Amino acid sequence: MTDPLRAVVLGYGFIADLHVRAATTLADVDIVGVSGHQRERATDFARRHGIDRVTTDWASMCAEPDVDLVIIGTPNSLHAEQTVHALDHAKHVLVEKPMATNTVDADRMIDAAERAERTLAVGQMWRYHPDVIALRDRITAGDFGSIVRTHGWGVHASWGPSGWFTDPELAGGGALIDMGIHAIDIARFLLGDPGAERVRASIGIGRYGEYDVDDDGIVVIDGDNGVRSSVEFGWWQPRLGGLEADTEILGNDGADRIWTMPLPPLSDYVHRDVPMYAAQLADVTAACRDGTTPVASTEVGRTALQIVEAAYGDAGVT
Repeated sequence: MTDPLRAVVLGYGFIADLHVRAATTLADVDIVGVSGHQRERATDFARRHGIDRVTTDWASMCAEPDVDLVIIGTPNSLHAEQTVHALDHAKHVLVEKPMATNTVDADRMIDAAERAERTLAVGQMWRYHPDVIALRDRITAGDFGSIVRTHGWGVHASWGPSGWFTDPELAGGGALIDMGIHAIDIARFLLGDPGAERVRASIGIGRYGEYDVDDDGIVVIDGDNGVRSSVEFGWWQPRLGGLEADTEILGNDGADRIWTMPLPPLSDYVHRDVPMYAAQLADVTAACRDGTTPVASTEVGRTALQIVEAAYGDAGVT
């Protein structure tokens, strides 16, 4: 039997917690270390998850010879530096979305993966949700005829993040790069990953809070497949038009969406659940072993980021 891949996690927040909980459901990966800039928080995270190795020195942890995979769940501005460093030390990498704060850095990461001949995957995890896959398969089967338009949501209602998420230097943007990017990516996934011929956007900054990043907006993407996709994104919105990454598709033979709103009153319903992250991690570890391309590939991550970058540019947001 092949030994499990030995993985370390950079970061100790909400997303890192999901990755580690996902790993506990898989026989093919062991989390052996965690790094974070606040040692006390990193130590507490490690204690809760039974992780032996704790450090504030992420660079040294990524260079340790017994580490196979680095999972990066740190602020967006660190993604490129940490990914390239890990790849340069012959590690596979799963980096959270956005893969970087700009496409120049994304290309550096892709080049590093090619040099190292290692897997680089991007955490666009909604591609692994069974409900998303089910609608994609119905579209592919022709249930709706020719698709004309999609409408997606990346919205937080009555809530929004704080801390580094609202720092433009650390996050690279606001709600669009945080939430809207998921809806952008899922529209592409449902449609077979078309390119974008034109991107237009209307974006509001600080409409719901005292910060210098976007918290409201709409992006319209004209795909090279002839389909127009609109995405609503925001924090602190007064209502939830659709769950995170929810997408409605309209074809010339019918329409449907991933999740029906409102949801049934299920007290145990969790939208962003561990099985989705486990499916992603299983795909990534398989790619590490056999050299295949993961579903959440660098093309997926870069194209979503490129559309976000074009939207900010169209709206005059720097």
